Amino acid sequence: MFNRRDKIIKKDGFKPTDLEEEVAKSLHQLELNNKPLKAHLQIIFINSVHNVDYEQDDGSAAQYMLVRIPHRSHAAFKKVGTLVQEHLEGQYEKPVLIVANRTIASP
Repeated sequence: MFNRRDKIIKKDGFKPTDLEEEVAKSLHQLELNNKPLKAHLQIIFINSVHNVDYEQDDGSAAQYMLVRIPHRSHAAFKKVGTLVQEHLEGQYEKPVLIVANRTIASP
């Protein structure tokens, strides 16, 4: 059984949205179906997922998916990022941007 806490890291008190849970399940399935890269896919988590609306050059409306991952997942993402991005783009049929969050602590 899938536990959403396996792939979603949220701040205390915040609950994941339905879209975040769908993406987490999709990443979990990718991890299970891809044995050679499982070690890298295991340490890729998500912080948030949003659908962003924008206007194309021709004036038509379009949407892309913005996925935020923790910075500690970024090294693993560099190795399998193309696979993850293509998987999500194929499933949701829209462009996917994946961005690593960083926390800057002031001195």
